[in-house]
Amino acid sequence: MTKLHHEIKINAPVEKVWQVLADLESVRFTNPLVKTVKIISPNKEGVGSARHCDFKDGKFVEERITAFEPNRLISFELYKHQWPLVFMRWTNKLEKRDGDTLLISDTEYELKFGLLGKIMNALIMRRKFYQIITNALNDTKKYIEEKK
Repeated sequence: MTKLHHEIKINAPVEKVWQVLADLESVRFTNPLVKTVKIISPNKEGVGSARHCDFKDGKFVEERITAFEPNRLISFELYKHQWPLVFMRWTNKLEKRDGDTLLISDTEYELKFGLLGKIMNALIMRRKFYQIITNALNDTKKYIEEKK
């Protein structure tokens, strides 16, 4: 299993950051790879809420919330996708910092294909996922800070 850790300071109060993280449809503004997003669960927020994301490259994922503590943390897991993953899950935690917010993102995943997957991860995928998450967090920061 691979673990990735990211932190980014957002110049906005926790409540404003939370509004964006808890809104399942806002991912279309905060992840540059997402083309469209649709809620696919009866509930729009909280544990069990789910979304379907279509990506610009033609692939898709379906993800659901597994933990939900307002203004504190939100966790997701991929449960349907077209990627060579055994699993992927992540948690975004929020901490108040002098009127701003520290967004801490921890991601865990494992690639399929056993030893070959471990080699692919070491050579390519770990860096690729790290950069994808970095870009999404930078876009999240920009979106929140520019949002009126």
